[in-house]
This record gives sequence, C-alpha cells and structure tokens, in this order.
Amino acid sequence: MSDMPGLAARLLALGMRHMDLVFRILRNTLPILVVRRGGRHYALITRYDDVQEVLSRPNTFNVVYAPKIAVIMEGDNIFLGMRDEERQRRDKATLRLAAPQAEAMARVKPETRRLAEEVIGRVRERGRLDLAMELTQEVTTRLFGAYFGTPGRSVEEISEQARRLFGYMFASPGNDPARQARAEPVAAALRRDIEETIRARKQDRGRHDDMLERCLRFQDIGLPGLSDREIRNNLIGLIVGAMPQAPMLIPQLFDRLLDRPRELAEAQAAARADDDAAVARYVFEAARFWPLAPWLYRQCEETYRLAGGTLRSRVIPRGTLVLAATRSAMFDGRRVPRPRAFRTDRPDHAYMHFGYGLHECFGIHMNKVMVPEICKAVLRLPGLRRAPGPEGRIRMDDEFGIFPMNLTVEFG
Repeated sequence: MSDMPGLAARLLALGMRHMDLVFRILRNTLPILVVRRGGRHYALITRYDDVQEVLSRPNTFNVVYAPKIAVIMEGDNIFLGMRDEERQRRDKATLRLAAPQAEAMARVKPETRRLAEEVIGRVRERGRLDLAMELTQEVTTRLFGAYFGTPGRSVEEISEQARRLFGYMFASPGNDPARQARAEPVAAALRRDIEETIRARKQDRGRHDDMLERCLRFQDIGLPGLSDREIRNNLIGLIVGAMPQAPMLIPQLFDRLLDRPRELAEAQAAARADDDAAVARYVFEAARFWPLAPWLYRQCEETYRLAGGTLRSRVIPRGTLVLAATRSAMFDGRRVPRPRAFRTDRPDHAYMHFGYGLHECFGIHMNKVMVPEICKAVLRLPGLRRAPGPEGRIRMDDEFGIFPMNLTVEFG
C-alpha cells in the first residue's frame, strides 16, 4: 500500500478490516467489479457461481505463480504454475501415484494423532498450549517431512523456509524486488538441502517408504518428468505449498470457535465421542468464518465474458488480474443457505477452503484428515479457553500478515 495515495491506502485498509461487509455489499451490487488503475485492469469476483466459473477455466484464468516458481526453482516450473496441459496432468498424476488418496486415512490420520498427542502430553501439566508454533507447526512439519522424505535439519528451519517462500509465492501477485531479494537465499538453501537429501537417498535405497523413495522407483523404470532436478522441484513445491496450510488454518478456526461457547461445547462433545465426521463438520464450518485466504489470484489470458447470459455479466479484458474471492463465495446466500449462521449440515461443495478446479490443493485429502485430527486432540482438553491477555489473541507475522504466530489456550 506504500505506493498508493493516502486516501486510497486508508480506504483499502478499512475495507480489509471489514472484508465480509464489503463482500456482502459487492455480491448484491457489483458482483463482478472491474476497475482500471495504473494502466492495468483488476477484477474482484464475489458470487459463488462466478468464482467457480473463474476457477473452472484454468486456461482462460491462469494461475500467476510461474514467475515466482522460476525464482525458487532456478528458472523451472512445476504443475502448480502450469495451465491445463499435458505436462501438468502428467506430473500431477505421477505425484498422485506417489501419494495415493487412500493413505490419508491409512497413514496420515494415525500419525497425526500420535504426533498431536505427543505434543499435548508435554504440556499437559502446564495447562497451556500455543496452537500455532507449538502444536500445529511441529505436528505438520514432522508429519510432512517424514511423508515426503524431506525431514530437514530441524522443524523450525524447514517450517520457516516454507513460510517465507509460501508468502513470497501467494501473499501478493506483484513483483516486489525486496521480497524477491529475501526469498532468493531461502530458496537456494532449500534447494541445496533437497539435492543433498536426494543424493544421500540414492545411496540408501529400499529402506524407506515415502514420496521420495517412490519417485526414485518411478525414475528407475523410466517414467518421464522424474530427473533428479524435477524430483527436487516437485518436493520443494510440496514443502512450500503444504507445510504452512494447517498452521495457518487451525489457529484461525479456533479463534472463531473459542468465541462461540455453544458450538465449542458441541465440538468438544463430538471429539470426546470420537465422532470424526462430526468434528470435521465443526472444524470446516468454523474455518469458513476465517479461511486460508480471502481470494485466489488469476491472470485473464483472453478477453472473456463472465456470467454470460445474466444481467450481471461483465467482460473481463485480456491481461486483467482477477481476484476470485472464495471467502465471499462461501457466504453467498444464493448457493450457501443462511450463510451467516454456524451450521454443520452443509455439503462439501459449500466450502472452498482448498481452492477449486484444476489447481485445487494437491494435499486436499491429507488436509481434510489432518486438520480435524489435530483439532480433535485440542477439543478433548478439559476446560478449554483462551489464555488471558495478548497471548490468548491471535498474532500474525509481521512480514506477510497471513501466518498465525501465536494463539495460546489454557485447559484443565
């Protein structure tokens, strides 16, 4: 905002503080808002149907991550930054073979439970727990590190690398030279670590069962897209894309749930009854009130009429930066009944926590299991409540403003 005139910057800050009200107004007045500033068009899309339309057309509304990925991967790209094309489908399918959906229940779920109980066991007598760095960061970083085959030097180091590069890729679509300068040495260090891990693993084959070992097996039989460099790139993409998500989402959803005594008590009862399906419904409904991101960025590659055949239809010019507001879509009463109410009977399609369409989160099946499992361990704690003072209020990181760094609860 530093390059904006003072009034524009203040208006933007005000809009961010009252985002849901702004979205509600726009959904009912200007659901496809197109503006021109500084020689470029920008579009904010707020209705459920229109957000889905944007995210369902990846070659018209392309992802904007490729230039950032090129910085991180020494000029290369990965499927996360590609259009709907043969290589994108091939690489994603290969990694799906290395991380089959069934393992979310068979492997990720029990290991998440074990790790969460281990962390909580260490603080049980203390009666205080930071849901961000102390619990969720440790559980997810250790879990994914083991599953990917990239444990890193320490939980703190690899999770910090993942956060910094996630923020660089996703926090804004612009080309901020200062942010790039800060990201480059982090990316270089992560590349060196993963390259060393691959070299070491190739001298120690057959004693692991993780994504890296499976990729090396596929390399052995000659599957395309699996050179050492391509394996490195995809593992970095998984680390950067996956590791920060649960540590972002879980403190945010608890921040909302802790202010709803009735729903919190119901969620706790479900957790103590070991009703995983009910816990998941409470968790993802709470997350709807503070989701991972308010919008997903897309680049319009060709002039396109959005919501064609309707009165709200608008032409999106080629080159427009599009903000598909998933947060707004999840509160659109045209498709989400009683959107301002907390309801646990919503169908899965009401939620867009992990995106939609071709670029839906690769780890969605793991997240749908892992996030409720970590939350269940917390919900089982007796007398769960916010810690008094600032520690009991969520604190975000200073650089990007999207990573919860602390939310402490007390129990017992």
